Amino acid sequence: MLENIYGVPMCILAFSILSRYSGCIRMLSSCLTRGLTLAKSVAAIRHISIFHGRLGRQTVQDVIARLESLTGAQTSFAPQQSSDRAALERILPRSQDELPARRMSDSYDEAFIPLGSDLKLRDKYINYMGGVRSGRLMEDIDVFAVWLCYRYVLNPKQLPNMPSPFCIVTALVDRIDFSAHNLKPDADIRLSGKVTYVGTSSMETTVVLEQLSAGQWQQVTKAEMVMVARDPLNKGSAVVNPLLAETPEEVEMVKQGNVNKLRRKQMSEQSLFKLPPTPSEVALIHQVFIDTVDHGTFRQRRPDDALFMSEAKLKNLIICHPEHRNRFGRIFGGFLMRQAIELAWANAMVTSGSRPRLTHVDDILFRKPVDVGSLLYLLSRVVYTEHNNLQLCVSAEVVHPRLGTRDLTNVFYFTFSAKEPVKVILPQTYHEMMMFLDGRRHYQALIGEKKFYGQADTVEDAHSGM
Repeated sequence: MLENIYGVPMCILAFSILSRYSGCIRMLSSCLTRGLTLAKSVAAIRHISIFHGRLGRQTVQDVIARLESLTGAQTSFAPQQSSDRAALERILPRSQDELPARRMSDSYDEAFIPLGSDLKLRDKYINYMGGVRSGRLMEDIDVFAVWLCYRYVLNPKQLPNMPSPFCIVTALVDRIDFSAHNLKPDADIRLSGKVTYVGTSSMETTVVLEQLSAGQWQQVTKAEMVMVARDPLNKGSAVVNPLLAETPEEVEMVKQGNVNKLRRKQMSEQSLFKLPPTPSEVALIHQVFIDTVDHGTFRQRRPDDALFMSEAKLKNLIICHPEHRNRFGRIFGGFLMRQAIELAWANAMVTSGSRPRLTHVDDILFRKPVDVGSLLYLLSRVVYTEHNNLQLCVSAEVVHPRLGTRDLTNVFYFTFSAKEPVKVILPQTYHEMMMFLDGRRHYQALIGEKKFYGQADTVEDAHSGM
């Protein structure tokens, strides 16, 4: 039974399936040189096949199942999680010198969301307006990006029947543009992607989302996400394989990864939480003061065509149940993104008075993990508007009732468009003024008015110390 399948020797069949996966062949060769029996080699082949799916097309649900198998995740929740992963610490590489270089092609994969044929699945993705729920797609993009990173890492110390010692989690979601196409709820969606940039413990993945239209795959958007590798217990960083760029196109991708890294660093350094506003932004704040003061009584007033920021916010409190945990017992980042998107959408609808459309996801930062059982407080604010566009910021905080404190875990930025022009958003406090300017910076960078977040408006701004 182990030696033949339909008359074909197992060893020949295994190598024919694995022939296009050089990394897997190296793993199998390593097992054979260790003197493994045929039965153990078959087990190794079976484990390796987890990475590459069946010969037919794999779905996102297949990816989730393989991730659970690959990481040795518990199938049921227990309040006291098993510490079995602590034993994997001994096979964790300590430096990149211990790891072979990997190619972008080693991580490439595809996964499908069969909305065209699976009616039960379609109900989970369709919204009440007949479109596709963006939050659901963000969940799938997130889990697929994690899968690509697991395909990328190759640890010579790891035997084929062992769970991966790496905990790979989402650190940041870069800009995603949903403005070009309207997704249909009755046509298949394809995710494809690969790891395109690597640091010491971080990996940047590029995921392309396409939908089937008239028999052709049409690109809807592209997402760039930064994932980080952690140790088996998710307490410290872990090193990953260095990346080998083989083609001119791949060299350009690596260069773009460096540009993205520098842009994020520059954005952090120019944050309004670190530096004061520019002279032109100070002038804008003063103009807001002039526009909202009653010059007879010097009291604050709201113009008829405006809303105060305090009037354009929504709140939600979520109990983080086990069903939304990831492979390592923490709340899944994709679930947090979906909750934030849907709260922001409702906030934009209440503020604009019409059904908004998500056009951009921008710079989602995962600061801290969220544990199962946490009380998660979500606050959505419309921080800036222009014409019929709304810029929203959603913050997520874990509430500690006994201590009376909160810990900021996530910050989300979304841009929506409404059918009609929306009212101007005006800040009242200095805190709100900084959020107003921050939202304005994000919006201007998104629409191309500025090349990057915090770009100077004037020569005076450029020499103001920014």
